[in-house]
This record gives sequence, structure tokens and C-alpha cells, in this order.
Amino acid sequence: MRVTDLIASKRDGLAAPAADLAEFVRGVTDGSVADYQASAWLMACFLNGLSDSETLALTTAMRDSGSVLSWDPDGPPVADKHSTGGVGDKISLALAPLAAVSGLRVPMVSGRSLGHTGGTLDKLESIPGLRVDLSLDELARQVDGIGVAMVGQTDDLAPADRRLYALRDATSTVPSVDPICASILSKKLAEGLDSLVLDVKVGSGAFMKTREEASCLGQLLVSVAGRLGCRASAVITRMSVPLGTMVGNALEVDESLEILRGGGPEDSRMLTLHLAARMLVGAGTCDMPTALRTCEENLRNGRAMSLFERMVESQGGDLSAFETREPARVRLDVAFDRSGLFCGLDAFAVGEAVRRLGGGRFRVEDRVDHSVGWELSASPGSYVSPGDPLGIVHAASGESAAEAAASLRSAVVWDSILEDLFLGEP
Repeated sequence: MRVTDLIASKRDGLAAPAADLAEFVRGVTDGSVADYQASAWLMACFLNGLSDSETLALTTAMRDSGSVLSWDPDGPPVADKHSTGGVGDKISLALAPLAAVSGLRVPMVSGRSLGHTGGTLDKLESIPGLRVDLSLDELARQVDGIGVAMVGQTDDLAPADRRLYALRDATSTVPSVDPICASILSKKLAEGLDSLVLDVKVGSGAFMKTREEASCLGQLLVSVAGRLGCRASAVITRMSVPLGTMVGNALEVDESLEILRGGGPEDSRMLTLHLAARMLVGAGTCDMPTALRTCEENLRNGRAMSLFERMVESQGGDLSAFETREPARVRLDVAFDRSGLFCGLDAFAVGEAVRRLGGGRFRVEDRVDHSVGWELSASPGSYVSPGDPLGIVHAASGESAAEAAASLRSAVVWDSILEDLFLGEP
């Protein structure tokens, strides 16, 4: 197979044989396929899509581009959760230790910021010293030892996805259903999972803008995972407004700690509990009412928080240094400039504002400022007047803070119908 032939075939809307896609993935992995060639193929996929058989073949090849973990079959079930990406979506930070302390092994492999959405690894790295670059041996030992680890992709685990993930971000081809499916499942299935829960976001701050698109992706993920031997379920949740009150890496860790201590905003706490419970159910350990009671109790009794602290320590992090850190250089209070029924802020606009503050990336090589972000003060569903507090911008400079404040004021959603968090299954 010549790469140019594969690109031309997809440009013309033709399906590629599984063997050709496997060869392409090997070339992406070993570098024999150039970035510009892989980028051209991604754009062709964005424009023309992949067939079901191509998506299955691509996912399989990407999963097998590196090592696939295996686990002692006599141990607890191995499970994970994945979100398709949103704004303020810090759920994984509390969910992983909660699910683990409730009876699962959770080898969570996560990603970095992608477009306007945040990344779990960037949030974790706001904790001084915390390593997300564990080797597969270190990952396996930690999961066997304490039940949970939260890491990034290594050179050994789905390395093809690691390269294609960065190129999708750099070429504006992120909202493409079939490569999204292959990207998510290649690294998740390389974890050697028994079961997987998928949180498919829909709305302005998600890559899936409509319920139909989200349902299509959710069904595809569940189908492909099942065909590759992993029990999977999906739930569609709204992402028209950010989750919780905090957006920005360190700020989102703060909110996650609140949840682990039994508090936190209701929507973030509710979603954490629901998805952790679905993980227990998907792994076959109990029914949903029992799973919810177990997870609620493990937040209330502090066991989930204790395991998070142990995980951070095991990965070299210093949680006390994080909690006594210096704040962002500038904190700018933002007020409403009109009256009305406040229904939240547009999630995409908030994500972009935080990215421009330095909390995300425009280029693969950009460095992230963990301290910047947005803190919501107002309660959605309340009637507000000019001068009432909207929130606080955390910024590196007065100029960037003022620019973000203007963007955030214009992102306010007025006099709308408040959407439910859970929108059902695909």
C-alpha cells in the first residue's frame, strides 16, 4: 500500500481494506508516514467518514500498535470511564478513586486539552510533582497495589493514537465521529478492560452539537467495544453550559477535592456518583441502587478522598503544596451588566476564554498555565440585576483578564429553559 493511494481513496469516499489501515497505523507509529500525510488522511476522514468495518479495523490497529495490558483474572473487575470532552468536566479526578475504593481496578489512561475542552492530565499536573508518565509496569503495579492510577499514554500504549490525537487537534479535525471512536477505544481497550462506561457530551461545549450526533457516537462506541470483547454502556449528558463552577486546571482540581470531601456543586457531584455507579453495574458487581448507595457512602466516609491522596502520593505528587499554592497573579471580579433570568454561560465560549487565558492549547507545543481559569459565582436559574456578581477571572495579566471578562459577559445565556444534566442513553 502507498500512503498516497490510501489518502486518495478516502478523498474519493472509498472504503479501505483492514490490511491497508493496519499498515497505515504501523507507519504512523514508526514514523514512516509523515505528519502531512497523516493530516491529509484525517481531513479526508473528516469530510467523508469511515465505514463501520473501517472504524473497527482502525480501532483494532491503533489498540494493537503498542502493548495491551493483561490482569490477574482472580482480582477485582477492571473498569474505566471516558468522557467525550467538555468544559469544566473534572469528573474523572474524583470518579477514579471512588470507583476503585468501591471494588474495581481502575487503570485510567487520559488525555490532554483538545480544542476548547480541558484535559485530565493537565488538571492532574497542576499538583506539584505528580507524574502522569508512569511506565506500563509502574501503572500495573500501582493498580494491583492500591486499585487506581491516572496516567497518560506511554510510547508502549496505543502510540498511534498519541500521534493522531495531536494531529487532529492541530488540523481542526477533532469533531469527526469515526476517528473519535477509534481514538477513545484504542487507548481504553489497551488497558485490558472488562467493562467501560462512556459519557457522551452534547451541546455547544461538546464536539457533538446535537442529540442525534451524540447518539450516533454513543452507539458506535458501544458497538465497537463489544465487538472487541469489552462490555460497554453509554449515557448522554448535556454540555451546553460548563459542569460545576470552576473551569481551569488547578481550579477544577479544587472542585474535585470538594466532591471527594462530600461537597461540591450538585451537578458535578451527581454525575460523579452516577458514572461511578454505572461502572460498578457494568462490571457486574451489583445493581444500580446498591451501587449508588455504595458510592455515596464512600464519599461520605472519606474513603474515596483517602485513596485519592494515596494515589497522588504514589505518583510523586504533593497535595499539601497544591492546596497552599500561589493563586493566579490577577483575580478580576465580573458583574452582570443587565437584569434577567440567568441560565448559565455558553460552554464553548467559556472554554475558549479559558484557552485564551493560557489554560489550554492552540498548538501542540503550547505550555499550559495551570493557575488561570474561571470561577462562577451566580446560580443558574436565579434572577439577577446589573452589578450582581457573575464570577471571577483568574489570569496572568490584567489585560488578559479584561479580555476574558468581556467574552464571558457576552456568553451569558438569558431567559432560557434549564436543561437536565442527563439526557438518556443513545
